[in-house]
Amino acid sequence: MSEVFRSAITEDSRVLAEQRFVEQFSKSLTTFIERQVNVTLTGPYAFDFKEVKAQLPGEIVSCAVGSADLSAGRTFFLMTKQYAAVLADLVNMGDGSAAFSAEEHLEPIRDLFKEIVGAFFGDVAKNGGPHHICDEAKAVIVDISPPDFIGSWTVSELQIGPDPSLTIIKLTSNELLDALFPPKTAPKKFSSGGDSSEMLDPNVRKEMSLVMDIELPVAIELGRTNMLIRDIIKLAPGSVVELDKLSGEPVDLYVNNKRFARGEVVVVEENFAVRITDLINPEERFSSTKN
Repeated sequence: MSEVFRSAITEDSRVLAEQRFVEQFSKSLTTFIERQVNVTLTGPYAFDFKEVKAQLPGEIVSCAVGSADLSAGRTFFLMTKQYAAVLADLVNMGDGSAAFSAEEHLEPIRDLFKEIVGAFFGDVAKNGGPHHICDEAKAVIVDISPPDFIGSWTVSELQIGPDPSLTIIKLTSNELLDALFPPKTAPKKFSSGGDSSEMLDPNVRKEMSLVMDIELPVAIELGRTNMLIRDIIKLAPGSVVELDKLSGEPVDLYVNNKRFARGEVVVVEENFAVRITDLINPEERFSSTKN
């Protein structure tokens, strides 16, 4: 199938993103279906709807997974009904021989790819990248058309096999790829390894020097949750309150009630501390007041 896509992408950030994804895809899929699988990547390529349509004519299964940050874009996983049936049957602990059934197979396909993308987002954050959380995934039967893919996309092929041998076409919006893996040619942004004040105009630095000694409250948010009043009054020493973040996910750092950075919890000489991994850009910072 891969020979149809002729416009190969060589941009480092795109290639890195796809390589990192397929590594996490293989790990997650192996865990999910409880059997060893190999996943190989072909691509990435520049998106051309006609080429994708030639590979997947008629009705197919499409699973869309996005970031909870709506501006970050989403990923589509496209496959034939036959391939979807095999994959879903394996997820359901079958032998992969079931015939396709929308009632039985769309839900496990949805859960599988949401789990895989969520693990990928977590891996990116764990390795110093930006923190993203999966939005709700949706798996449907569709006959794809150009309006389904308005915008800029990168396409690649994921080959699962050879036993069984399945091909999935992955379409990822370039907004999401740029958010996760900024191109090397992108304008320099604040980084966790340097002093952001060095990037400011000299006149701005001079004005800021007047407020450098002002103290501001700094808070670290491990996570949040909502509880019913009847559950709150039952709290006692030893009670466990579950938060909305997974173990190992970055924590948020707020300065003056505005989210300033994300980081990971570390221990320094028996004291808890936070290692900064990602600074929030100024636009997001001023719109992220802590409630």
